[in-house]
Amino acid sequence: MSEGLLQVEIPDFGGSVLVSLNQQRLRGQYCDVSVLVQGQAFKAHRAVLAASSLYFRDLFSSDSSSSPSLSLSSSSSSVRPSVRPSVRPVPSRP
Repeated sequence: MSEGLLQVEIPDFGGSVLVSLNQQRLRGQYCDVSVLVQGQAFKAHRAVLAASSLYFRDLFSSDSSSSPSLSLSSSSSSVRPSVRPSVRPVPSRP
């Protein structure tokens, strides 16, 4: 190990990060996107959606908006390639 560097091992680091991100999402903290599915809005983190879905990664990489709201018209729980979400700004919270 190089001088001046400290190595810390955290058991199940990835799992704890996901738990923390979900808790933040449930409290509405740091959410930067809302996904609207059949009239119901779900707050989310763009980074989590993009990391877990090629569909969202491609959508966000081609989107110039920093805080979109996505409206999905799919009736199933999976997003089909034919579904084209509309992107519009999300109102900021006071």
